[in-house]
Amino acid sequence: MFSDPRAFQTAEPFPHTVIDGLWDAARLRAIACEFPPADDTRWVTYPDPKERGKRCGGPDMWGPETKRWFAEMRTAQMARDLESLTGIAPLSADTLGGGMHMTSEGGRLASHVDFNIHPHDPTRERRVNILVFLNPLWQDDWGGALVLGENRNVEVTPTFNRTVIFETSERSWHGHPDPIVGDHHRKSLACYFYAPRRAEASNPHSTIWR
Repeated sequence: MFSDPRAFQTAEPFPHTVIDGLWDAARLRAIACEFPPADDTRWVTYPDPKERGKRCGGPDMWGPETKRWFAEMRTAQMARDLESLTGIAPLSADTLGGGMHMTSEGGRLASHVDFNIHPHDPTRERRVNILVFLNPLWQDDWGGALVLGENRNVEVTPTFNRTVIFETSERSWHGHPDPIVGDHHRKSLACYFYAPRRAEASNPHSTIWR
């Protein structure tokens, strides 16, 4: 299902891949239509200016197509496919902090390293992120590009049916620090994968911001 494991595992500035057209387009359009409006009170928002304007939507907000997509993320087959790509095993999915994400005009997400240990299960370590963008014909001058690396080594336009998979670690700096410009909504799906905590894992930490 995914691209060449060697290309993923040797990518710089840390293991990652960017795949266009991975999902059925009609399916993703249906999911995008299930996103509630920006003023829906169920969105979880954050007061910290480093993640200004970010909205997160959990299972209580998902429509049927969105639920089906996340159910697929949790299958054993998806875990095996990701293990083959990343070389990390065994993997299991969790939507804690993920789900539907939407950022609108002026919103941004500063570059950061994710929390490393599952907050409710200290035996599990966060190892892989999957992001899927749902934005038709996104223009670079609208801002919101996903950046990877401490020095913005890679910039990814969040255009429709583009999937980014990356290994999470103490060096997996990422975010979309450039604010959204104009009346546009940057929509994405996020699912995170965990593996048994390694002996060499860093002490538990929350999100680390630049």
